[in-house]
Amino acid sequence: VEQKGDEHLSYYATAYIAEAKNAIESAFQDVRRLENPQSQEMVKRNLMILTAELKSPRLASLALQRLDAKDDVIRYWAFRAVTDSAIIQQLTSDVTRDEKTTETILTALKKRRPAETQAEMQKMLIRFCMAFDNPLARDILLAAADTRIKAYRDWTISDEMQDVTLLTALGNTAVLQPEPAKQVFGRKFAELYALTIQRYLKVKDVLPKESLEPLLAVIAEVDYTVLAKTMGVTNSGILKALKSKNETTLKRVYEALFGDRTRPGQLATMFKFDYGKNASGKPITTPPELGPMPARLTSQD
Repeated sequence: VEQKGDEHLSYYATAYIAEAKNAIESAFQDVRRLENPQSQEMVKRNLMILTAELKSPRLASLALQRLDAKDDVIRYWAFRAVTDSAIIQQLTSDVTRDEKTTETILTALKKRRPAETQAEMQKMLIRFCMAFDNPLARDILLAAADTRIKAYRDWTISDEMQDVTLLTALGNTAVLQPEPAKQVFGRKFAELYALTIQRYLKVKDVLPKESLEPLLAVIAEVDYTVLAKTMGVTNSGILKALKSKNETTLKRVYEALFGDRTRPGQLATMFKFDYGKNASGKPITTPPELGPMPARLTSQD
């Protein structure tokens, strides 16, 4: 990695990466000769780490074929090898832009996303998609939002902190995109963020403090960053309501931001969306609601 250097555009670095790719491909083939499965796995891990640390889109093919590796370490570094900030920088630069490689990576990430269970890999995927003004990237973000929304509504959600990354991506895209994408992403942001607050209201008196901390962190971080800095909603009142621990105040703030049964909220007005239509064809002005909390969540386990 040191011999390759940091100058992505140098003839030397280009030639070095070409040689490295051939050598790493050969090494992956040679590792099959090792009789000890643990030795095989260790060498594969190190080869994938090396691939990621070389930080070149030209090595993407080595990583993409290992995005579904059973070993979490190999899979983690495979994700790193195609989503690292250095890769994004090269793929978005006017000089080194490579739309074909970008499409190839996005296609592979879209295929892998539904099966990926590790939060860190999901966050890498989302950050990568957020960097590209690409229909495929936007499709992945919307699909990720739908998955998280369903998990909240089914009470199967876990790793809430990853939603900071997703909500940031949805909010940024809503602000930057023209209509109708603006409405679509604005609505997804509102639905997912609303569910995090609904979840807090339903579990705050039931779950222990340590179980609430990740959820509170998501609500506070998104309010401070996405709402205030990206959308310009500097007076949401969410943080103040959380600090006061006044449920009535938080519900009032919630309705002002997301809407109530009689009028749309601030986000719906800002991004010109509704939450669907009712049986009469009238716009729905409130986001989806969580059902009752399952008894299993209140048990000792």
